[in-house]
Amino acid sequence: MTGALLLLLLSTPGDLAAQVKAKLNDAPVQRGTFEQSKQVKGFKRPLKSSGTYVVTKGEGVQWNTLKPFPSELSVKADEISSKQGATEVFRLDAKSEPTVRLITQLLFSLLAGDLGSLENHFTATGTVKPEGWSIELQPKSDALKKVFTTISLQGDRAVHTVLLKEQSGDSTTITLSPSPRGGEGRGEGFQE
Repeated sequence: MTGALLLLLLSTPGDLAAQVKAKLNDAPVQRGTFEQSKQVKGFKRPLKSSGTYVVTKGEGVQWNTLKPFPSELSVKADEISSKQGATEVFRLDAKSEPTVRLITQLLFSLLAGDLGSLENHFTATGTVKPEGWSIELQPKSDALKKVFTTISLQGDRAVHTVLLKEQSGDSTTITLSPSPRGGEGRGEGFQE
């Protein structure tokens, strides 16, 4: 057991990505609930929100905040949009905002635990054990270094925790609770 743990700690990033991928559920649709807590530097109490999410492989992410007030964030490969009720708050597309594609790729990769894709933008270190895995990501590019100090992911068959630490001193913890029926059907909001 000690030898296996040492081997995991000394593994190359590609090995780490393969080990995490082998643990993850490869369902075409993942859904569940989330709780998000953002600690803003200078504020005593964190800003909290909660709701539901659907990640549909190859299509996008639907992030439905229920508390403190209802809103919907839809992320597709070439577009990010937000609505509150029937009112569209914003819509960004990759044609007019080139960074949209990078943001969507990072979000898809983070929620899916796709370490292979994340390693294009981050240096990854971590451990994989029988009961789960833990990864810390350090940004490679100057652009990402201006925003994040580290991103940490933890999970088992799915990603359960994402911790974003920002250069500003703010941090966001997202706790994901996958639904037992997460892989059934198509994701809502992505029908054509």
